[in-house]
Amino acid sequence: MGEDTKKLAEIKEFLERRLEELRHEEQLIEEMLNLVNQALSSASFIRASELVSRPQPAVEQQRQSPPVQKGEAIEESVITATPTGEHLARILVYPNIIEILFEKEFQSSTPPFESFFLRKVLEGFKRKAEDSVAKGEKAPDEIFDYEIIQDKGVLKKIIIRNYGDKKVINEIKSTLRWTLNKMLSRSSSE
Repeated sequence: MGEDTKKLAEIKEFLERRLEELRHEEQLIEEMLNLVNQALSSASFIRASELVSRPQPAVEQQRQSPPVQKGEAIEESVITATPTGEHLARILVYPNIIEILFEKEFQSSTPPFESFFLRKVLEGFKRKAEDSVAKGEKAPDEIFDYEIIQDKGVLKKIIIRNYGDKKVINEIKSTLRWTLNKMLSRSSSE
């Protein structure tokens, strides 16, 4: 019995030491996470004074693109309003194209469409693709590109070409959901 008691005491001491190490590690991880969150929040938003001094990309992409043979959609989803469940847009995913069809009228000028979804999300993917082409990792005809179709400032459709992979699809869906819900709340409060 004396040997068992000694072994149990050693195990208890080990467990207490390990628990203390894990608590310390948890504190360090929380501090690192706070630093990352601070860096992300400061990098994600641009001050209005910085926006005024920058040249702004046009919201509407004007170009004559050849019709694309899409085939059947491999995925279809609906973006809904968070509080009401109202359909805001449909997303059709084809092998090389994503089509976003707006089911509710949204003005392209309503924030945060241009400042966030267009400049941060879509232009961000485009810059990454251009960097990949510059490094020789992608062919120029594989570059991420998009076209915004609107009628008198009302969004009708967004066509995204060469989106890449499922991760990009999921990010576009989640950021579009957030953007449209923000636009909806802004337009209903005006």
